[in-house]
Amino acid sequence: MSWLRISLTAFAISAALPVHAQTVTITTAGGDYGNAMKEAMWAPAAKELGYDVREETLSDGLAALKMQVTSGAVTTDVIHLGSPEGAQAAAQSLLEPLDYKIIDPKSVPEGAKSDYCYPFDSYGTVMSWNTKTYGENPPKTWAEFWDVAKFSGRRALRANAQDSIEIALLSDGVAPADVYSVLSTPEGLERAIKRLEAIKPDVAVWWTSGAQSAQLLKDGEADLVITWNGRAQTVKADGGRG
Repeated sequence: MSWLRISLTAFAISAALPVHAQTVTITTAGGDYGNAMKEAMWAPAAKELGYDVREETLSDGLAALKMQVTSGAVTTDVIHLGSPEGAQAAAQSLLEPLDYKIIDPKSVPEGAKSDYCYPFDSYGTVMSWNTKTYGENPPKTWAEFWDVAKFSGRRALRANAQDSIEIALLSDGVAPADVYSVLSTPEGLERAIKRLEAIKPDVAVWWTSGAQSAQLLKDGEADLVITWNGRAQTVKADGGRG
């Protein structure tokens, strides 16, 4: 696995949450990560507060939340979103504001405070590989990930611009500290898109869920997979090829 970046994940309260609800519906992307969050957070909290917790699993939380709110059929009370999706949901009035009269603002990491989302952890987007394909000599940089001549094999990338455009620039020699300043210009964005176009012929799968990315790696259907650190670690722990 090779580190890309750390991203905040957050819980947000969807619009139209009943004030005195005794049953709280929490929506996550599921998987081992969702199970771990349940065990660490809302299961003990529900027991202490006397709430019943109902769980929903969605691969695209933002799209599902938007559909619920705009249709007036909201089933989600608390939803797990990445920091970019949380910002988008807030901008589109899909979330209720947090009440900092009951939330200690000092508990929020510096630079992570939001009026609508509460950050609770971070994760990494990483490069993972099939050990049977590359043995002890896998790609070690994003530039090498793009080097299809030296490292031939089936690649799998996320079907989402988030992370992908940052990775594309890193593969093209942009320093990590400069990625977002480069992306803030039209030329920088075009550079990232061209870089993705260059590798597109060698991308066998554009995955749409974390579970799918892990399965591709576990089954050996892809030799190089960009995924999340938790998914890659689970495959490794389960004795998969990653």
